[in-house]
Amino acid sequence: MVTVAIYKPIELISWNNLKLNDLSYEIVKLDKNQAKVKFKFIIQSEQNTAVEINFNQKIITQKLTKGINHFSIDETIHNPKLWWPNGMGEQYLYDYQFKIKQGNEQIFKYLKFGLRTIELVQEKDEVGSRFYFKVNRVPTYIKGANYIPQDNFVSRVSKNDYEKLINSSVEANMNMIRIWGGGIYEDDYFYELCDEKGLLVWQDFMYACAFYPGDQDFLHNVKQETIDQVNRLKNHTSIALWCGNNEIDEAWKNWGYQKQMGWSKQDSLSIWKDYQTTFHHIIPNVLDSILPKSENRYWPSSPSVGWGRKESLTQGDSHYWGVWWGMESFETYEKKVPRFASEYGFQGMPTLETVKSMFSEKDTLSKNSAIILAHQKHPKGWETINEYMQRDYVVPTDFVQYNYVSQLLQARGIQLAIEAHRRAKPYNMGSLYWQLNDVWPVTSWSSLDKLGNWKALHYQVKRSFENVLISVEKEENVYKIYIVNDLLKDLKGKVKFSVVDFNGNKHWTNDKDVIILSNSSTKIMELTDEILKGTSSTKAFLRIEFESNGEKYSRNYFFEKPKDLALTKSTIKIKKISHNQFEISTNVLAKDVYLLDENNQFDDNFFDLIPNESRIISGKNTIQNLKIYSLYDTMNVKNQ
Repeated sequence: MVTVAIYKPIELISWNNLKLNDLSYEIVKLDKNQAKVKFKFIIQSEQNTAVEINFNQKIITQKLTKGINHFSIDETIHNPKLWWPNGMGEQYLYDYQFKIKQGNEQIFKYLKFGLRTIELVQEKDEVGSRFYFKVNRVPTYIKGANYIPQDNFVSRVSKNDYEKLINSSVEANMNMIRIWGGGIYEDDYFYELCDEKGLLVWQDFMYACAFYPGDQDFLHNVKQETIDQVNRLKNHTSIALWCGNNEIDEAWKNWGYQKQMGWSKQDSLSIWKDYQTTFHHIIPNVLDSILPKSENRYWPSSPSVGWGRKESLTQGDSHYWGVWWGMESFETYEKKVPRFASEYGFQGMPTLETVKSMFSEKDTLSKNSAIILAHQKHPKGWETINEYMQRDYVVPTDFVQYNYVSQLLQARGIQLAIEAHRRAKPYNMGSLYWQLNDVWPVTSWSSLDKLGNWKALHYQVKRSFENVLISVEKEENVYKIYIVNDLLKDLKGKVKFSVVDFNGNKHWTNDKDVIILSNSSTKIMELTDEILKGTSSTKAFLRIEFESNGEKYSRNYFFEKPKDLALTKSTIKIKKISHNQFEISTNVLAKDVYLLDENNQFDDNFFDLIPNESRIISGKNTIQNLKIYSLYDTMNVKNQ
């Protein structure tokens, strides 16, 4: 199917004497007392005249000459309210309406923007160079994902689809989305939602994984495309970075194209020259000509160094694909921590509802069906998933259970990566996993499937991206306990530790008073296997609870891989509270509780339910046919 065509509204624009070619703003000064903003106008006039500009209860007269007129108006905002990324503060937006009047002719233009500063910091240090963002002068840990188009037929994407996706990102505690260079420049509404919800945007230009022509006609198109898109998007508060391309620099240096394609030395020199012309001259020169210096943050190619090179972990941004492509263990994520992780990922199946949308009613759900095999984004995808699943889980034969465990597997791998990144703060200052969403119903790296349903990964991301994270790093027989605090305030409180068996009995306890500094990662304790005396690592977990200023945070850490846990059958009780809410409890540990009610989404899912603790769960819709699975069910099929 041809999916490329003119698909956006076509307009016929006419005017008499005046045409507003552009209106933009520049934040000249910003502190707690005042903001100085410069509004920049480009007006085309058919005659020498004067116009009246009415905004914010002000009227300003401006003389125009025939032709193109550039001028600016200064505005001072007292006691400004700052715009902050999600999780850091309010997303306050100033709303300005401009009325430009000449005789009976009037032009209206709206600007909605936030007051904030963003810096991309690349300081050299003892191991390489840092790569992080400062927002309003605060070093900001980036939490988010890579975004691809929401449909192969992009005209089918509705406002509701955009709202659902952006809301799901915000609910998962993200503060940035990277728009991948193999997709499209998104609809205006996408960026408006990012402005309103506090999602920073890493904006790739649309070049990815290939080498592009260097003839004059093509380069002219490159320049005009850049001009058009930068002018269209520059007023969005959410834009944090302009990036030239996805993986082309890495492809040139690491992927062996020169040998595969049989290029001569002259061919290679010509192709590399074309690359530099586009990404080191044309695009940055256009940015320089349009954007004020404070908004001109450009990165030529992502990643800056390929994942097979040691420099990819000491400087710039990194796409680490040793896990998945390289078949390395999930635990490799804990050893290979970059300065800024802008891509890494692992596959999992979509939700059961989305899987069923691929089939007709007469079809039998089967992992080996031609339909399932076709809906896979990688030629060795199933082989890779099965290999990793055998390492960490008992592999189910039942289709529904396999679907469930494949999601757990994906969530487990990405959890290890995110937590390793966040523990390493400030060495690492960003974690953008691959990928947020999908273009069709498919087994892939996404955390939201094609219907917008949350896979196990998205629920885990919500937990792993919380502003306060308790995390454990194991080195041999030592367990290092960290508390990561992304809040802009110190946390003072008590941490309680306990080793709890699967029946709820405590075998060891301890506590410690701590102060966790704002915007930091702090190692608060080191424990050894001594804490397991009286029980077994296969039959117990480490419970860590932290309370500060009335807020409670907790973490359950399991000493062994899921397949090695000596789980027992639980009796899970459900107590109905309302049409879409219930209380859930268990007599023994129920690991990775999966609430399955098709066409419904819960506020939490794929969670550990421990004895003597009940939880209140809410669904978005009326609960109609709730089924409950836990990991025990997949390991003990005969006992179900």
